[in-house]
Amino acid sequence: MKNYLFPALGIIIVTVILVAINEFTETTFIKDYALILIIAAMLLGVWLAKLSGQKEAE
Repeated sequence: MKNYLFPALGIIIVTVILVAINEFTETTFIKDYALILIIAAMLLGVWLAKLSGQKEAE
């Protein structure tokens, strides 16, 4: 069974932070930067999932 929890949590957390910054401050993000941050969070989550999977296998 694959663990998709970490990538999903990374995407959700980054998205919530970007929406909160956009709504509650005068700062806005360029859409391309927001997309890059969401993709980076997903990749970080995948890396963390692989890292935790390796520790469980040992």
